[in-house]
Amino acid sequence: MTHWRNNSLIYRFDNLADEADTTTVFQPMTEQLYALEMELLQSLQPDQQTLFREWQDKGIALEYMKKEWIYIKGVQDGIKILSQLHSE
Repeated sequence: MTHWRNNSLIYRFDNLADEADTTTVFQPMTEQLYALEMELLQSLQPDQQTLFREWQDKGIALEYMKKEWIYIKGVQDGIKILSQLHSE
């Protein structure tokens, strides 16, 4: 896949991720998750809070990378299918 197309796919994924962050569909679950997170953090000592935040940040980054990888692979598969359909 060419470099510009790969960058375009990443840009599209980033835009969709931003849109998912702002849509109200996920708001009830987001609020519940935030409340649980605050309850958990209040039960931890300051050094444990720091460790928890680091763990949380790494987990979020890993999930984001996986979703981006899946999205790009899906688009690549779609392009392959379309090119096979057009070559027949």
